[in-house]
Amino acid sequence: MTIVILAAGSARRMGQQKLLMPIDGRTMIERVIAAARAWPIVIVAGDDVALALGPTPFCIARNASPGRGMSHSLKLGNALVPDAEPIAVLLADLPDIGSASISRVIDAYDDSVDIVVPRYGEAFAHPVIFGPRARQKITALDDGDTIARIRDDASLRRRMVETDQTALADIDTPAEYSRRIGLNASAGLTAEA
Repeated sequence: MTIVILAAGSARRMGQQKLLMPIDGRTMIERVIAAARAWPIVIVAGDDVALALGPTPFCIARNASPGRGMSHSLKLGNALVPDAEPIAVLLADLPDIGSASISRVIDAYDDSVDIVVPRYGEAFAHPVIFGPRARQKITALDDGDTIARIRDDASLRRRMVETDQTALADIDTPAEYSRRIGLNASAGLTAEA
């Protein structure tokens, strides 16, 4: 199982590259990498994030066209993993996701399913596991598509697994970032890494 971290978004709503913003002493992308470090990792990053990461033991696929959307990043990461291997697709703007949350989803995968979809309550979360059969459909995604097109494909065998809210809590806006920083500072909470 390889974890493909999608980190090529332009962060328009944030007004700056959010993945490089600090949270509890590490950048958002560093926190997600730390949570995923027990597995092989492919990071699909824009030039700014790839440059900030510098030399790393992980494979980095540069997405020079982030405006083409998540589907383009997914295709780039998918191409770097052997076809017979499942991948776990993880978004880089989930700063509080922990290795236990990732492991819970990965442990739910086996050859009897094509996709494992985590959810918290009624909301879908991350990472989403795509087995070899589901991965074949990635190359057919159009620019601008999201993983939902494959995740919801009725021809694929799907397993749902309950997860915790850290697999859902992304940060997209300055207000969300401020709340996250303020919440941690005032409540003394620490995120699992």
